[in-house]
Amino acid sequence: MVFGDEGTGGDEDSTSKKYEKKFSSDSDAGSENSQHEEEEDSWPTAPPLDYFDSIKGYEMVSFDAVSVPPPPSVLPPAFSLLNHNNKDTNLDPSSSPPAPPAHQPSGDAYPTGQDVSTKVGLIHLSDFETRLTENQARSALLSHIASSHWKGCLDTLGSYSSGGLPPLPWEIQEEPTQDFKDEVRLIPVPNTASTKSCHRCRGTGGVTCRDCNGKGWIRCLNCHGDGWMSDSSGFRERCFYCQHSKHGQGQQDCVKCHSKGKVNCSTCDGQGQIRCFIQLSISWKVHTAEHIVEQLQLPHDLIRDVSGQVAFEEEADRVTPVTAFSDDAIKEASAKIVFNTLGPEFDDHKLIRQRHQVRVVPVTKVSYEWKGKIHLFHVYGYENKIYLPSYPQNCCWGCVLL
Repeated sequence: MVFGDEGTGGDEDSTSKKYEKKFSSDSDAGSENSQHEEEEDSWPTAPPLDYFDSIKGYEMVSFDAVSVPPPPSVLPPAFSLLNHNNKDTNLDPSSSPPAPPAHQPSGDAYPTGQDVSTKVGLIHLSDFETRLTENQARSALLSHIASSHWKGCLDTLGSYSSGGLPPLPWEIQEEPTQDFKDEVRLIPVPNTASTKSCHRCRGTGGVTCRDCNGKGWIRCLNCHGDGWMSDSSGFRERCFYCQHSKHGQGQQDCVKCHSKGKVNCSTCDGQGQIRCFIQLSISWKVHTAEHIVEQLQLPHDLIRDVSGQVAFEEEADRVTPVTAFSDDAIKEASAKIVFNTLGPEFDDHKLIRQRHQVRVVPVTKVSYEWKGKIHLFHVYGYENKIYLPSYPQNCCWGCVLL
């Protein structure tokens, strides 16, 4: 322990010079830190192009994903609306479920009693047509990974051999995990990988620690680099936080790099080597098209959210428009949906599978007279839900129709 003198003029000058020197070194350390950050920011995030071998069939690949259109493949014969017949489908209101009973919830606001007369009309059929089209798209790009992680990539390749020529993008056989579900899968193209020296750490496995700028120590924040602590009475003692430092008083050992001045390179995981390869991205995308033929002009969201009778369903590599219905509106909508899936926006996609369904939802129109006025509501779906666009009385007192 050292007791400070009662400050003479000479001591004040030496102390002032000492702290000026300390703050000057702090400023230099700050500029050095900024310089190291600029150097790290200038490091390339990707290896140079000459790290990658030129491979036939992948000459257009770069670090940005490049879409690879499918090659001409054998498609089903072009269908004709004249010679194609779906299974005969006859629908009429008598085949639908019976009309539900009148829904009359209790409540003062609901019109009941002798003043109400109800008339149930015919059951109308609303057709809800959906088509699911599953397409597959592929893109390729240059990629790299730490050599220590390469074995995990090999596990995704299945039975591909480790030698020979790399397969073309669409020669790699991959199946979706589940039909009609969006999915993206990333796999390395077999036989395109090569081992290179890490471009970031230049093969050393380590990079300069940004916390200490490679020195292995940082200025003690408790004593501000002085190495001593003092109180208001002038009592001084060694700083508790830096007195055991390997680098001397006023300096704390860097915790991040363990006083080594370097940390493991995150690009190569400290191994000094990376594997450069071509990565293939395979995406399965489901496109949904729907059309509702509604005679009573109910909101389409209502028809979409209830159950009905499945009148027609077909699933195949390529389905055809429905022609067996007597309703021309259904046949026209079916043909329109089919041809929309063959548009130019799908040129880079390969059609995998299609599913076509026509669902018939029963809708009952109910009219009733209350207080001399005619009102309407609709009962729709197998759940017997009610659509009441205009309630006859304003004060419902929380009455809810489900």
